Amino acid sequence: MRKGRIQGRKLPAGAALVSLLVAVPLLGGCGHSRQEVLDEMRLKMPDCPVKIRSYKADEFWWPPGTVEMSYTVPKKCMDAYLVAQGVDDLGEPNLKWPSGWTGFNGDHEIKPTDPPFMPDTMKRFKLRLNPSRTYPIYTFATANWSQFKVLLDEHGETTTAYLTGMNGRS
Repeated sequence: MRKGRIQGRKLPAGAALVSLLVAVPLLGGCGHSRQEVLDEMRLKMPDCPVKIRSYKADEFWWPPGTVEMSYTVPKKCMDAYLVAQGVDDLGEPNLKWPSGWTGFNGDHEIKPTDPPFMPDTMKRFKLRLNPSRTYPIYTFATANWSQFKVLLDEHGETTTAYLTGMNGRS
């Protein structure tokens, strides 16, 4: 059997350059460690042993636009961490789930038990909340204006934190 050669049209002169200009930014965020992403967002982790449950960063462009992660730590450590982040409503959070309020976004009714995170994030977190419990939610910002929201699922002496954040430099 004879090997043939597929022949086609020659690409225009600028096509290779355009392909390169498109590919380089897409690859720019690949391979950054979790620590590099957190450093970029000026987010420190708690000063205690942390068991990471999930992590995802939007590194389509560098710097990353968003980060989400869940982790488990001792409750006392999480409380100290939130105070260090400037959270001043630790005992009585301004936000909680279920929210306790109903509203509307256009024609869409917002219910007290609507998920606190986007559906894809809830799925990645594998987060199933019990509407008969109350979960505190805290927000804080870091030095570069990155904004974070953290929902706490407390189990006795441990806490699982579900954190989402948006980079202030994106």
